Amino acid sequence: MFPNPDLYTLTLTCRPNQIEAIEALFEEDSLAISILSPPRSDTAQVEVLLDGEPTTAWVDERLRGMAHAPSYTIAPVGNLDWIKKVAQDFPPLPIARWTVYGAAHRDKITDFDAALQIDATSAFGTGEHPTTRGCLEALDRLLKNEALPQPQSMLDMGCGSGILAMAFAKALTNGHALGVDMDELSVTIANENAAINGVADRTTFIAGMGYAPPPVAQGAPYDLIMANIFADPLCAMAGDLKNHLKVGGHAILSGLLNTQADAVIAAHLAQGLTLLDHQTLGEWSVLALGRPM
Repeated sequence: MFPNPDLYTLTLTCRPNQIEAIEALFEEDSLAISILSPPRSDTAQVEVLLDGEPTTAWVDERLRGMAHAPSYTIAPVGNLDWIKKVAQDFPPLPIARWTVYGAAHRDKITDFDAALQIDATSAFGTGEHPTTRGCLEALDRLLKNEALPQPQSMLDMGCGSGILAMAFAKALTNGHALGVDMDELSVTIANENAAINGVADRTTFIAGMGYAPPPVAQGAPYDLIMANIFADPLCAMAGDLKNHLKVGGHAILSGLLNTQADAVIAAHLAQGLTLLDHQTLGEWSVLALGRPM
């Protein structure tokens, strides 16, 4: 992104109703994003951690077009142990049937069967982002639907930290989840997380591009495919998703903005899938689809 490897924070002061829009603008370029939004306050702060010093022109370009553009400051992080800071600031977070927490708060967990330890790392997926939360909530709704058979096989496409695959494995002790990510570091972190959470025997994480790795085809067809990535690859892989999804199976997709939802839906309807649910969380969408019998 930037040639300078030093860490910088971009702190934007905005209106509370602008927070999600700002998150969306800087999501792809940030190492982490934190929010300070005190109750009953007219202002909020969005702090974006960046790898290298951004220019004001770069920031202004991203904010262009926003009504009431927020003010901002740029400052070097210095010697701050950012990962440690984020872990300390990440108390247990209940999401549907699960509780996501950082290791620093392990002593606060009483039910480890429904808990997921995810520490702040360079792998995406701590549960704090609306799309991750939305995927977990959609998974919970699917598992609670007594009219459907419980899925036993799951593919987590773009697995990041492994949070979705591990949530599946925690909920279904007889199930198995395969996670794929093109980032080898994310795969390493996901495997470490699986061991920490006691689900290494029910999860497998591999590095690779999309559906190309041989283990993906070997595990097909899947009862459930989840993908929390970006809209363009979701559209591009719609055919692969259909071909790897069991007849009668389900897919949960996110990582897309509300403005991108129609395109992602259309790409999957063109493959013969049906839209079962469309949830919005601020600026973001979560889709549930099925492959008809």
